Amino acid sequence: MSSHSRKGPGVSVPPTFIFAAAFAFGAWWDARKAWPIHTGSLAEWLAVAGVVSVTFGIILFAAGMTTFARARTGILLQRPATRVVATGPYRWSRNPMYVGFAAIYAGACLLMNMVWPLLLLPVVIIATNRLVIAREERYMRETFTTAYQTYSQRVPRWL
Repeated sequence: MSSHSRKGPGVSVPPTFIFAAAFAFGAWWDARKAWPIHTGSLAEWLAVAGVVSVTFGIILFAAGMTTFARARTGILLQRPATRVVATGPYRWSRNPMYVGFAAIYAGACLLMNMVWPLLLLPVVIIATNRLVIAREERYMRETFTTAYQTYSQRVPRWL
């Protein structure tokens, strides 16, 4: 195991910061120039969809954390991974915690009926791919070579 692999992927920008900063900026913009997704009776259904999405995201994020904890591998990005985890939600997504973040983010936009932060979600996903996931995947390929390559060919990055 190289010294690189003992340190973890060493992501310099925490993914929670990317999601939170974009949402905060979108909410700030919405406070200045409100642009609701919808008004009237549909707004109530958007709130329900928002609650469902936030709940799904929290459950998915918690399942990802729990799966990592049970596998006794690095949960934090500064900690080394001890194995390729392919159980729980990692059977169908290499990044279920980020999928959970995205569901929480989108659900909060629906719940709060705000377009501006929702328009930033694609930027958040691109930034997460480039600043976080690319580095994590490079680390996993260097550390677990064949096992990670086999896993990544079988399981998609997001969904």
